[in-house]
Amino acid sequence: MIAYIRSLDPRRLIKCSVLGVALTLTLASLAGRAQEPRQERHRQEGQDKKNQAAISLGARLFQDERFSTPKGDLPASCSHCHMFDESGQGIRAHADFLNRSWVSYRAQDPRREESRNSPTLFDVGKMARLHFDGEFGSLEELVKGTLSGRPMGWLPGEQQDAFNQIQRVILADKAPDGSYRDQFKQAYGVNVESAGRDALMDWVAKAIADFTRTLNAKRTTPYDKFIEGNGLAVEPQSGEDVNSYSKRLLDGIAALETSGKLKLPAGFDQPALAGLKLFFSYEGPSHVGNCAVCHAPPLFTDFSFHNTGVSQSEYDAVHGEGGFAALEIPKASKAARPAPQFRDAPSKRRLGVADLGHWNFANLENSPLRRVNETNDQFLDRMIGTFKTPTLRNLAFTNPYMHNGAFASLEDALAELARLAQLSRGGLIRQGDPELANIRISEEDIAPLAAFLNTLNQDLKQK
Repeated sequence: MIAYIRSLDPRRLIKCSVLGVALTLTLASLAGRAQEPRQERHRQEGQDKKNQAAISLGARLFQDERFSTPKGDLPASCSHCHMFDESGQGIRAHADFLNRSWVSYRAQDPRREESRNSPTLFDVGKMARLHFDGEFGSLEELVKGTLSGRPMGWLPGEQQDAFNQIQRVILADKAPDGSYRDQFKQAYGVNVESAGRDALMDWVAKAIADFTRTLNAKRTTPYDKFIEGNGLAVEPQSGEDVNSYSKRLLDGIAALETSGKLKLPAGFDQPALAGLKLFFSYEGPSHVGNCAVCHAPPLFTDFSFHNTGVSQSEYDAVHGEGGFAALEIPKASKAARPAPQFRDAPSKRRLGVADLGHWNFANLENSPLRRVNETNDQFLDRMIGTFKTPTLRNLAFTNPYMHNGAFASLEDALAELARLAQLSRGGLIRQGDPELANIRISEEDIAPLAAFLNTLNQDLKQK
């Protein structure tokens, strides 16, 4: 063998050696590349497990009644006001069935009702400000405020007691399917024993916020199928105002109707189509919904704050017509905000109590709602009675309606908006939103509008 090798041409040996090295390097490189997707897949699987662990933890915290005050008469959890399938009365879009959610009775604050209706949590992760009045700037802030606030039975000044209670529950938990201690470790790598109370509250808030960010409405409604099936624009283009989008959408529908090519999917009939045209109409002397200006698709909300006169209507129903217009509301320089007097439902027993909504939390320094050259007084006056625009998706599972839950049906709510719009055109709504006066619907428009709104409901039983 040695003699044979010596007889070979050295140049051929070098060439073979080089080819062998190259082949070895190529195979090694291919093997390395084969490892990369496998490693990435394992990394992604590990991350998915952590994400799922965090969501499972958040869901459990969301439903835990032990965080509510032991001094009240009504155990509470986040899921009590934001139900899904927990009630025998039916499925909900993470809302409850009450005009105003119930709270624990406390001798120092003898009430059974919260100040407002509980809205759906669908798409809440996309909202810049939270609560009807915009009290919170993040989900984490909202969670802390809720767990230590009146919804859980706690009174003002009891925040530290609430946080201590939550820490005790978590440290003492010994659930057979995994303790909070184990779940926090698995989800976030957190040792709840050594975290400290305030740090633990940050992790509790994060877990519940992470869970609620997964609660999103699906684009599977009859309306969505109508838009998709006809090749229509889902939402305004970047830089396109809502009215321009509405015109483009209505023009597209008209063209399809003229050509006989418009398709109506199951659950989207002619009355719903008539309602859609009313909904997206924005000018004219009659049959104008002017709805999309605040309820723009695809989420059917602008996430902003508007005064549609509902708070005034509620106040005047208690104290007489003209009562809200005469209500003394302090100017910016003298207003102590948020003001308990202006964050509650009016009653005969408490003259001067009203719900002014975002007036309580509007930022005088950098609010995006503030107009150029507007004074503090002008801006704050304009925020009187403003509330965040609710989404219109899944309304079948969030009644009663409006921030005060005063309207049991869509028809009732629409009739009230028509009445308030008429008052606004007469200058009778205090600081009414300018767009309110542009709503020009009659009794005959209510049924088709309700039919259209019902096409925004998804099948919540379908996972």
